[in-house]
Amino acid sequence: MLIDIIPRMLVGGTLAGLAAGHAARRGQLTMGGEYAAFAVGTASAIGGIGWAGSLACFFYGSAVLGEWRAADKRRRSHSVLPDARARDAWQVLANGGLFAAAALSWGVVGSWHAGLFGFGALATATADTWATEAGMVLGTSPRSILTWRPVVPGTSGGVTAFGWGASVIGAFLMALLAVASFTTPFDVPRLEAVFVGGMAGALTDSVLGASVQSRRWCEPCNAWTERRVHTCGFRSRHRRGFRWVTNDVVNLIATAVGGLVAVGMWQA
Repeated sequence: MLIDIIPRMLVGGTLAGLAAGHAARRGQLTMGGEYAAFAVGTASAIGGIGWAGSLACFFYGSAVLGEWRAADKRRRSHSVLPDARARDAWQVLANGGLFAAAALSWGVVGSWHAGLFGFGALATATADTWATEAGMVLGTSPRSILTWRPVVPGTSGGVTAFGWGASVIGAFLMALLAVASFTTPFDVPRLEAVFVGGMAGALTDSVLGASVQSRRWCEPCNAWTERRVHTCGFRSRHRRGFRWVTNDVVNLIATAVGGLVAVGMWQA
């Protein structure tokens, strides 16, 4: 087993390093994000080519969607979301850390539970990211998943029909890649398990974002925001949720839920 792992680690580490370095030069990753991406990519490669390819599909697919009509998205969400910046280590690990850990487990011991958990987590990250990027461009005014009242684009917990459709596509794509990576293409029960896990995790992300994620209030503008300094120049104040529940924390919890639901669906 070790003989098989070492070549995958060396080749995967080399490719992950090149990809992370390229992303950092393009301003997509901070230095910490570059190291985290290298670690996540190397661990994923230890799981096998299918695992590494699935992670690359998530990363590059999300990057393409992120650049799609980026100016329009910034304009619509400018008052709510901080200006776009390079992803740091916490952001990388919140989205891909559990998948990488599962890939490492799969590569070492070949656990079915690890396979389902990892791809359930990645399906969640894909569904959530694609829903955000597509929904911001194609959707009308989003609505809070809890109250169904209209919210400003970019508000955590806001959902749109187009965004939800993109999440379905993302979760299903990862389910297809899952059965191609660690089982057979006709293993429908595991495909369903990963897909349901991804959708459950994406739903969890929205619910947590609308309920317990830290929300800030700008007094002069009388508006909710995630900016510490609002666009008007005044410093916003924490008003709802828990201070420590950032978007990264929500993403990490959601991916864990997606992985656990995928395992539970298969065992049911």
